[in-house]
Amino acid sequence: MIRRSARTALATAACGAVLAGGLAACGTVQQLNAADKVSKAFETFGSGKSFSAKLSVDATAAQIEAFGAATGEEIDKDSAAALAAVSLSIAFSADKPLKDIQPTKGSGNGTATAADPSVSASYTLTGKGGAPLAELRQVGGKAYARGDLAGFAKLVGENAAEVEGLAEGLPAPLGNALKGQWVSFDMKAAEGAGGTGGTATPTPTLDPKAAENLNASLKGILTHDLSFEDKGKQDGKDRITVTAPARKLTDDLLKAVEPLAKDIPNLAELPKSAPSKVPDRPLALDLYLDGGALSAVTFDLAQLEEKAGGTPLPLRIAFGHDTPAVQAPTGATELSSEDIGGLFGQLAAAGGPGGAGDAAGAAAPLTDAQIKELTRDGAMNEEQVRRYNSLGLGYQDIKDLAGLKA
Repeated sequence: MIRRSARTALATAACGAVLAGGLAACGTVQQLNAADKVSKAFETFGSGKSFSAKLSVDATAAQIEAFGAATGEEIDKDSAAALAAVSLSIAFSADKPLKDIQPTKGSGNGTATAADPSVSASYTLTGKGGAPLAELRQVGGKAYARGDLAGFAKLVGENAAEVEGLAEGLPAPLGNALKGQWVSFDMKAAEGAGGTGGTATPTPTLDPKAAENLNASLKGILTHDLSFEDKGKQDGKDRITVTAPARKLTDDLLKAVEPLAKDIPNLAELPKSAPSKVPDRPLALDLYLDGGALSAVTFDLAQLEEKAGGTPLPLRIAFGHDTPAVQAPTGATELSSEDIGGLFGQLAAAGGPGGAGDAAGAAAPLTDAQIKELTRDGAMNEEQVRRYNSLGLGYQDIKDLAGLKA
């Protein structure tokens, strides 16, 4: 199932796009025509009131199977068909340019722009033919969700009738949500039920001088590590290839953020140098510009696998600008705080051998030392940790969850 390759490629593609965007502030590369085009393309980000992106594997099921065979990671027919069909889309919209939106203050976990109630957002996982498998929308501080458990089962070659039984033990609104019906809930109520409420943990802040030094370091890295080549027109769009030595770029970025570890504790967990899995060779991204705006980024997974032998498997991120505003769906069933709390309790009780306790969902009470350790990095406070423990999560479960929040 190309798990390792996909994870690495996603990170590489996303980081490469962001790094290229930094050229907008780097005047030393403006003399290069290709880099100048990329710089101007990224300057358009945030200038509109809406934005969308869609991630997918840009290959057929047969090509995905061939890639698996070439790399020794066999991909069965059903899995290949699922990978070829599935895509993940995100969209944001507001009543003013997105670049003017400020993160919501008072959050203890570094709230993202989408948490601002003036910003509407949607996240959609689609399958064959564009049918939605899971959707989450946020409009005006209220969240809307639905899923298609049977459709997802069919996508991966499982018996839909068997998995539909998973929804039977849930409250009716939640069970129906897994059958494609919309439910809605207040986001603050969900945070309280899920243990994300309580006293806010102060968000780490950077010393202005440290931030200035980081900005200078990143500009230097972008100038010296990235190269640009204009490949001309392809399907009516400008194609520009951005290339960087993977290991050197990773080392340089790690060195640039290392001084910030004292201000942002979680950065101390980063390695001091590039992990051995990072290839010691150049990697390339293809950027496609339409009318000067970035329309897509592609990254070939084969670059990460020496065994691929030229068998391509490209990931593609397609971008949309000035897309339709995200709307609240009609006919959604409102979930009560009891429904939400019951869902978290059932999920915790189903935690299994990872530390969630016995069949009844009980977990061993946390010791004072464990609570101190779990709250040390600031991802959770004591109230949140105790609430998760009362819901049936053990020490290791909460530690893993804190790592995801960090």
